[in-house]
Amino acid sequence: MVEDFILFLFILLIISLTITFIVLFKKRKVSLIVSGVIMMILAPIVGFSSGALFLHFYDWDSGGTGEGAGFGGAFLGLITLGIGIVIFIIGIIRWIFTTLKK
Repeated sequence: MVEDFILFLFILLIISLTITFIVLFKKRKVSLIVSGVIMMILAPIVGFSSGALFLHFYDWDSGGTGEGAGFGGAFLGLITLGIGIVIFIIGIIRWIFTTLKK
């Protein structure tokens, strides 16, 4: 129950960060390259903190070792890293096209 809420919050955080970076790019406040780097820097923070929260609320009486909590945190971190890499690559491609156009 609590784990589902934590998972929902972290997925909502990742989606809201992505939308924020896209809106800031549309307003010409931040480039996509910088946004991608920021997302890649935040990936380990999201992964470790979500894994730690999953482990904190894990039911240790069930007899398990809690590896699933660690895998869940790592998965959220990898998703954040992947989104950051995609944003970064799109920013580089846009920069190359605008440089070649000039």
